[in-house]
Amino acid sequence: MQTWRIAQLAVALSGALAASPQAREHVTVELRIDYGDAKPALERSVEVRRGASVVDATKAAAVVEQDWLCCSAEDVWAIDGVGPDPRLDRYWFWTLNGKGGPNLPAKHKLEGGERIGWKYGVGALPQELEARVVSLLPAATEIAIAVGGERALVGLSHLCRQPQGAELPRVMSTSIDSDAWSMRRIDDELKRAMQSGAQLYSLDEERIRSLKPTHVFSQGLCPVCAVTPEQVEPVLAEHGERCAKLVVLSPHSLADVAQNIREVGDALGRKSAGQIAARAFERRFEALRARVAPSPRPRVVVLEWFDPLWVSGEWIAEMVEAAGGEPLLVGAKESSKRVEWSELVAADPDVIVLAACSMSVERTQRELPALHARSEWAALRAVKAGHVLVMDGEKHFSTPGPGLADGAEALRVELARIGNARRAQGAR
Repeated sequence: MQTWRIAQLAVALSGALAASPQAREHVTVELRIDYGDAKPALERSVEVRRGASVVDATKAAAVVEQDWLCCSAEDVWAIDGVGPDPRLDRYWFWTLNGKGGPNLPAKHKLEGGERIGWKYGVGALPQELEARVVSLLPAATEIAIAVGGERALVGLSHLCRQPQGAELPRVMSTSIDSDAWSMRRIDDELKRAMQSGAQLYSLDEERIRSLKPTHVFSQGLCPVCAVTPEQVEPVLAEHGERCAKLVVLSPHSLADVAQNIREVGDALGRKSAGQIAARAFERRFEALRARVAPSPRPRVVVLEWFDPLWVSGEWIAEMVEAAGGEPLLVGAKESSKRVEWSELVAADPDVIVLAACSMSVERTQRELPALHARSEWAALRAVKAGHVLVMDGEKHFSTPGPGLADGAEALRVELARIGNARRAQGAR
């Protein structure tokens, strides 16, 4: 009899606890996260407070990053490191009880018993792009590919990278053979052309007109780097009227590069993808800046030309700062400039980055004899310590597009390695 009464009391107590306000505060929901081909799907029951949001429930099982994606800063940007791919229109979509989410996941309140689904994949089929673009600028072409707008490209400069699987016509050429000539000869030829007023670049005007572009991408930053707007504008005039819109990109900072990504996306009819790609670019630099910098910060010079010496400024100096270094000789507010060997010797940097303008690592290495031939080179602190980095100037430094983030991240790794080596040597 006593055992039976104890059991009755236990059942009653259990019911009372279940009915208590404290127990009713928490609910259980079913969660499924489909990562596509990135990783295996995750299925789990999670317990959250009644009235918690869908995002709260997802955070109970996975790492969720929130940032502006379509509607607000509370959008789900990434789950477990799998984030948006604007080039392929791959984002996170959510469902509730097997149907499309009725509102923003950060706003939807849960009552318990719901089935929440997340799927990473393509939203809509790629739309036809009305824009027809001639890109005379490698950075613009890189951005166009990054935002999924390569289908709009119809013509390229001699230096632009071809989209995968495409062979678009080249509508621009130059008399400067940057692949075969040395840096010294290139510099001499550029000076000669500038003094004589000769055109460095030639446009295939007939071919450009036959392509019937709606937009032409050019630059207004450097008259020796690519064709200028003044040379392009006459080509766009037909019967006295401009038949294509000239989009001029002239970045001086990382913020300008992000804005250029938005502008190119907009021009291509990929506005949303451009905004997301720009935000992804910004986020990568924010993450770099948030990391603890080496102490002391290594003093860094980035050489973009070796004969004569040119030191990089503007966005490249910003990259050095974001990577944990201190740029010397030229700062983020200054344009790249020519320096004398005496100035480099006086600065005596801890690290020298060789990121030749528009040159790959392999192409850059062919120019190293110009440095080794100088007696001052061997006496530099960075050279004696083995802290000279040969990096891809074309992909990661001189082309102001999404690839700059790759360059800054790679530089951060190298500066951290050098910082660790310096500390270890100091400890000994």
